[in-house]
Amino acid sequence: MFDLRSLEHSTIIYEPGGNKSSSSSTTGGGDARESSGGSPVNSAPPALLRLAASPHDQHLIATFCTDSSVVRILDVRQPGQALVELKGHTANVNCCEWNPGRRGMLAAGGDDCEVLVWDVFGGAGSNAITGNIKTEKGVEQERNPVAWWSCEVEVNNLSWSPAGGKNGSDWIGIVGGRGVWGLGV
Repeated sequence: MFDLRSLEHSTIIYEPGGNKSSSSSTTGGGDARESSGGSPVNSAPPALLRLAASPHDQHLIATFCTDSSVVRILDVRQPGQALVELKGHTANVNCCEWNPGRRGMLAAGGDDCEVLVWDVFGGAGSNAITGNIKTEKGVEQERNPVAWWSCEVEVNNLSWSPAGGKNGSDWIGIVGGRGVWGLGV
């Protein structure tokens, strides 16, 4: 992260594979990959593919790595490790975006032909009043999706409708293959 007022200084917020306790080649967080022979081959950690800054919490960023099925939530105030892991996809994630009208709601689409929606602040390990996510001894907290939608093709991109849709409902525009879908959430 760079401060535009002082570009000669930067802070590394997160490096894939930096937290060895959660390393795994299937989640894109590891630093070793399988070769065709089945033995580990040392290679560079996977690259971060996309970033999505929360419109409600300026310190939260959602991201995922190439060849990863896990979306990670980063807190720029706590560099070095992911704050939360969002699991549920069974293939590579291609896109993620925060809901502009509902704090803590995030959608992601992937090669498994699914759109998954998470409530980052809901469930165990979070304080619903303040929205702070609690961790236990530095261990990443995991969240499961609260909603999902299946498609016939890989989901390449998605976008939430602007805040305050008709009748208070939310819509997600979904792009996959040669089609575009509108999903009421």
